Amino acid sequence: MKKVQFMLFMTMAVLLGSCSSANEEVKQMPLSQFSVAHPTVRDIQYQLEFPGYLQSELVVDLLSRVEGYLQEVRFTAGKSVAKGDTLFVIEPRNYKNKVEQAEAQLLTSQANLALAQTTLSRMQDAYRSNAVSEIDVIEATTKVDQCKAAVQSAKAQLETAQTNLSYCYILAPESGRVTRSLVDEGNYIAPHTQLASFYKDNEMYVYFSIEASKLIWAQNEAKKSDSQVKGADQPFSSVEVKLTDSQGNEQYYPGQLDYLSPSADISTGTVDMRAVLKNDKHELNNGVYVKVTFPYKDVKDAVLIPESSIGTDQSGRYIYVVENDTVRYRSVKVGQLQRDNMREIVKGLSPDEYYITQAITRVRNGQAIKPVVEQPDTPSSKAPVAEAPISTEEIYEDEEEATDAIEI
Repeated sequence: MKKVQFMLFMTMAVLLGSCSSANEEVKQMPLSQFSVAHPTVRDIQYQLEFPGYLQSELVVDLLSRVEGYLQEVRFTAGKSVAKGDTLFVIEPRNYKNKVEQAEAQLLTSQANLALAQTTLSRMQDAYRSNAVSEIDVIEATTKVDQCKAAVQSAKAQLETAQTNLSYCYILAPESGRVTRSLVDEGNYIAPHTQLASFYKDNEMYVYFSIEASKLIWAQNEAKKSDSQVKGADQPFSSVEVKLTDSQGNEQYYPGQLDYLSPSADISTGTVDMRAVLKNDKHELNNGVYVKVTFPYKDVKDAVLIPESSIGTDQSGRYIYVVENDTVRYRSVKVGQLQRDNMREIVKGLSPDEYYITQAITRVRNGQAIKPVVEQPDTPSSKAPVAEAPISTEEIYEDEEEATDAIEI
């Protein structure tokens, strides 16, 4: 019995020794390091974003108005042309002949008129001396009227012939660019045959539609804004057009809103809008689909953190803040996503708090850590409003009660 008790005592001693060693090892383990930072505070702009498409300021289908063989194509496809430049020449010989015939007919009519007027003058002199009868004077007068009508008809025929001759030379209606010729030289063409298309594109129109209810909401938000949107005389006066290439690179072009439909479409509930963009370098093309954004109010001292520092769960968006070297889970309300991938925190984080910047899936609520403060990229955490507008993914009406996000 004593032997059994001794064995139990030795076993318990070994176990207690092992636990003590494990506790000492746990106490000696260093705390995990995680990067933390204060949020960025800067002024931003609220924006709406909608799909749209580009259209040249002037689009003209170049059609033939006379028939004949296409004699010349005098432009280089896709290159700029000046107003009045000759683009196509349709065989003009037959039309020149008709002009010459009309000119000859006009000269004949004018000569006949001159003869009739001389004859009438002599008839009137003879009538005063009773050498001819009154009927002879009336006939001479009628002849003069007939010759005058013939002259007018000849002038009209000449004008028509000259107009048809001018149609043999198709000119550029404005300065712009022309597509490739749809008909090769030497082909016989009939009237109303399309030869090419002309685009005046020093300025471009961008057309887009906005839901009427969303427009009203944004207008009300603009009225409640503490400050005027920079660069805009009134809400929605300035816009920005975003083009994205196949590699995901984005380019932005500023523009001015110049049309807002006075009526909403009953079937879709949308309002048509149009903006004008400068295209002096001819970088924009007709028919390209784009994204249109325009600001409607300023937000001063917005609290921003990287989008990668925000998680999502069943209750919504959340972040991890650090209090006394301890991680704390916190639900937040988010706002705009900026171009630099910074997300506005509408509610749930103050500028003087620290948040976990990376690896948020590796931390847990209540965990003790060793925070490593990230150094800001700039000397001041308060940056000015970006010169170019900032795209929007989600917008909330106010800080107290969030509305459904506007998905773009």
